[in-house]
Amino acid sequence: MKDSLYIRIEAGDPYDTGSLMPLKPEGETLTFGRSSHTNETDVSFISPYVSRMHAEIYLEDGITFIRDLDSKHGTALNNNLLEPNIPKRLQSGDVISLAKGVVLLTYLNTQAEETDLTMEFTSPIEPTGTQIMSGLHIIPERRQISIDGVPLFLSGKHTDLLVFLYRKKNQAVSSDEIKIHIWPERMVAGSNEVPDVGNDEINALVYRLRKKLGPYGDSIITVPRYGYMLQIG
Repeated sequence: MKDSLYIRIEAGDPYDTGSLMPLKPEGETLTFGRSSHTNETDVSFISPYVSRMHAEIYLEDGITFIRDLDSKHGTALNNNLLEPNIPKRLQSGDVISLAKGVVLLTYLNTQAEETDLTMEFTSPIEPTGTQIMSGLHIIPERRQISIDGVPLFLSGKHTDLLVFLYRKKNQAVSSDEIKIHIWPERMVAGSNEVPDVGNDEINALVYRLRKKLGPYGDSIITVPRYGYMLQIG
């Protein structure tokens, strides 16, 4: 069972997007945190927003659980903030966010994924997910994107932006909205001010996302002196 369970890193330096980390056997934990000379975790990130001992994932009676280790900036499961030190069960495809999206992970049970694919093929019900335009598909709840049936692995910020624009499809989204939703880690605690993100940083992120989407990059429209829009015909 364990050999079919993985954590896929979607974003988090110094790891490459798509890196897979197998879960440990029952009785052992897979720990996540910030690397330092005095602290060692199984999966170590370099961001200062990640706590030294941030979260752990483990198997118990064949069920996978995640637990936030009282981290400073929190752990979220499918955008729901976890209570510190309270285990939460994981399901295949769940998205894990450390420190408000600085690190993004996906829990994968490959046996479950194979079963889901078989059921989807034989079922008369439409597959889960929404078509953005011909050849480009997204499952926002799982942050999964594919082009012409081939999975597209994007970094956390690129996925954040595409999913956010998708949820506001055919609506102009202001630069300030983008700053708030894509860079929440730059918000000052207790302040309602817009994060300190320059428009050039937004433009660069949009430019890179368009390039990664290839022929479908043109669906992201610039709204002059305002922001951007995902245009779906």
